[in-house]
Amino acid sequence: MGAEKKGTTRGLEDKPASSTGSETIPAATQSQGEKDQTSDLVPNTDKLASEPATTSAPSSPKKGIGQSAQSDQNFIGSYIAPLIPKFRATESRSTGEKKPEEKLAAEATVTEEQKAKEEKGKLDRTSVDNQTRCLVHLLMQRASDITESVHINMVEDLNSHLMEFPETCGVAVEENVIACLLRLRRRDSDPDLRAAVRQALSLVGYNDPVKGQGIRILTIDGGGLRGLVALQTLRRLEFLTGKPIYELFDYICGVSTGALIGFMLGINQLSLDECIERYRKLGPNVFKQNAIIGRMKMGWNHAFYSAETWENTLKEQVGSDRMVETSRNPKCPKVAAVSTIVNRGTPLKAYVFRNYNFLPRVHSSYLGGCQHQLWQAIRASTAAPGYFEELILGDDMHGDGGLLMNNPTALAINECKSLWPNTPVECVVSVGTGHFITPGNKSASISLKTKLDNVISSATDTEAIHTILKVLLPPDTYFRFNPYMSEGIELDESRPEKIDLLQAEGLRYLDRNEEKMKRAAHILTREKGFIQRLVEWARLTAHMLDRRQPPSSKI
Repeated sequence: MGAEKKGTTRGLEDKPASSTGSETIPAATQSQGEKDQTSDLVPNTDKLASEPATTSAPSSPKKGIGQSAQSDQNFIGSYIAPLIPKFRATESRSTGEKKPEEKLAAEATVTEEQKAKEEKGKLDRTSVDNQTRCLVHLLMQRASDITESVHINMVEDLNSHLMEFPETCGVAVEENVIACLLRLRRRDSDPDLRAAVRQALSLVGYNDPVKGQGIRILTIDGGGLRGLVALQTLRRLEFLTGKPIYELFDYICGVSTGALIGFMLGINQLSLDECIERYRKLGPNVFKQNAIIGRMKMGWNHAFYSAETWENTLKEQVGSDRMVETSRNPKCPKVAAVSTIVNRGTPLKAYVFRNYNFLPRVHSSYLGGCQHQLWQAIRASTAAPGYFEELILGDDMHGDGGLLMNNPTALAINECKSLWPNTPVECVVSVGTGHFITPGNKSASISLKTKLDNVISSATDTEAIHTILKVLLPPDTYFRFNPYMSEGIELDESRPEKIDLLQAEGLRYLDRNEEKMKRAAHILTREKGFIQRLVEWARLTAHMLDRRQPPSSKI
């Protein structure tokens, strides 16, 4: 087939050129139908026929490259063109001409859509900001016909708005909402109104002065059921001071089991005896699992125990209120629980579940929020690998806070300096759950299991932070209570004899450190001086007397 085509082309090239100056197929070889088809489908036929005739000499066997290419092109055009429908050529030609225009039109459409989205976002943000201003200005009105119930509804609407749009807290502060809320809290005696005002003040980042001469901080380590040791330490402290824990401290922060203890004492305000009784019952109820089912769950979600059982227990123990709603209680201190976000890459990041907020221009060194529920905060902080699966909140996966900082004292001091930047730290009480020193191995090699245990032990170590803080903080400011245990106790230990051993060793440690406990109790019971009270009263009065009036234009 290829040889026949080459021969035909060569034979045509040897023929003399026609009078039209182009190579054409003889008319005798075309039927009438083929002529009609050619005339319908090839628009260039008339143009070729109307070209002026030229006289050319017979082509030589050795033609130039340009002449040969022109001859082949004419032949292909006259022979193959009739076989291709005319509309295809027109369509491809028109499509090629419109490609740049379509591209420009698509780009223009995308640009317009982006501009529309940006303008809509600006309009939405402007609308939300205007709603914030409207709510604040309504609170500033001093109409005589406004009842307390109406005031409560106004403040609750502001709380709901700030919870839904936390970025508008800055707008509310600029509109002088803090002064308005302080005046409202002082003028009205209705407990419901005052509770709503306290929540609004917490949302915008306002903090009342501390209880004592300086900031008093309580931190509680993680450790599973070894939290009974921490509870015994706190019961001795309550006995020496004669006050409950939530009245002694301005800030309570815990990790894992320490977070649960902090919530029970600071938010739920249970007695130490009741907390200890609940803790003794907690182990058998939560840490129970069939060995076969537990191993199967370890393969599925890397957790031996049931997260659903633990969540239901937490809902019963601490409740489902939002963190910031606990600020409605005037006796509730600042409380925080720490978890570890494990899906944002390395290094791991700490997350602080707070019942407070910061002023708009104050930024914490740690991620966190006050919008979560109480049981979610504890569930996230206690998601120990191998025991309970991680908790997913939004786009974040939360693991046990002990993975990053099993001793949260440094974090608590950092948070307090952001809350009360001009107030010194008066007392820091750090409570551990007991530590055990494993015997060393003098052999030249260690197993892989031992290596992994060493990594976990170093990650959850609590004494390294203690070593640093006892040097950095002033004398009689930092107190650490963490008894040495005669044997290692696992996080999920629930046997009664082991729990009794924990409590017995904790009591012996407290007896040996009675003098240090008394020094801490003495500092925690010191009262404010006259000058300090006078300065705080003057500062509060100045905040309330800032009477910026709302604009006179209609809202």
